[in-house]
Parts: sequence; structure tokens; C-alpha cells
Amino acid sequence: MALDGGEMAALDVAIPPQLARAVAKRKGEYRAGRRCAMEAIRDLAPDLLALTDTATDWPILGPDRAPVWPTGVTGSLTHCDRFVVCLTAKSRQYVGLGIDIEATVRPQDSLEIRSQIIRPEELELVSQTPWADAGFTLLFSAKESIFKAVYPTVKRFVDFHEARLTAISGDDLRFELQPELSSQLGRQSILRVRAGWWQGHVMTLCVRPHMFECGEAHSIEGR
Repeated sequence: MALDGGEMAALDVAIPPQLARAVAKRKGEYRAGRRCAMEAIRDLAPDLLALTDTATDWPILGPDRAPVWPTGVTGSLTHCDRFVVCLTAKSRQYVGLGIDIEATVRPQDSLEIRSQIIRPEELELVSQTPWADAGFTLLFSAKESIFKAVYPTVKRFVDFHEARLTAISGDDLRFELQPELSSQLGRQSILRVRAGWWQGHVMTLCVRPHMFECGEAHSIEGR
């Protein structure tokens, strides 16, 4: 279905009051995301939805418009012009997940906002890799994934410059966290992001297991 709201009513997902006056496209994205999330939750824990209010379209839209997942589940949602993607895991294993998908932004189209999101040295690191042509998109998406993964803990807006790329090898990106953010995460100073191409889009993933050693989250193998 096109994410323009036209066919999304068929998904039978209720629009929350906060989005009552939203444009059709935003309502379409919301409905598609919740339907995707419900399937992901059902795959993760088939019995979970039976134990909760089956009339609820999880995740609930919280007061800050961040998704609130059912007890026992943590997750992340993302959408672009053509796709909605949801990632879920059991909250006893992961304290936060972040996933993001982006259509490639041409270098000339990022000039006005580039300084607000990335440092020159970060772009320089990426320029020496096969990601060079999509450097801005990769860094923007990776930081979005980080922010989604840390939000359940910090509960605040995180500036793009609070995570700085310090190394990149293939599809593995290493980010150093600024002191305030690191402190709020229990002195966790490093987060890793996995990146890849999917359906012509840049997709990134950041996971935060409950246990980490030496201030660095364990990495996970791509599947």
C-alpha cells in the first residue's frame, strides 16, 4: 500500500486523538507502523497480546509522541517514502533498540543542514570508505538509530553532536558519546551501529543490551 493514507483505513488501526488533525500521509504512516508493530510483537511473543487489551494498537502513542510498548517488549519503528519497518525484542534482554531507514540525500542537498548534524571529521572518515557517496545519509541515519535506542533511558531530546563517529569498518560504525549522555547511560561511552543497503535505502541499527562491559555495548552479528 502507498503510505499516503488512501488505503490505510483497511488496516483497522485507530487514529489517536493527538493525530486527529494530521494530514492523510501522517495518518497512513501511523496506521502502517502500528500494523507492522503488531505483527512484530506477535512473532516475538505470541501469547503477549492475549494478556493485554486486544483492542489496543501497540505501541501506544505516548504524551511525548514516542511509542510506548507493551510490558515485556522493547521496539523501534521507522518509515520512509515507501516502507515501514519495525524491530522488537524482549525487554529483559535489551534496554533499547533503534532502527532507521532513509532514502539517499544528495551531497548538494545536505549543505544547509550538514553542520547541525555531523562534524567535518566524521564525514572525512566516511569519505574513505565505500559509503562515501551516501556519507551524509549514513551518518544522519546512524544517529537517528542511536537516539531511538537511548531515548527509553534518557527521556529527552538528544542533539546530533552528542554522538561522534570515531571509526568505521565495513558495515560497523563506532560512536563516542559526549559526557552528559554517557553519564545518563550509566557511563556507557561507546555505541555501535550496523548499517546496510536495503531496497535502495540506507538502513541502520543500534541495540543496547542490558549488560555491557568497559563502557561499550556488545555488538551483534548481522542476520
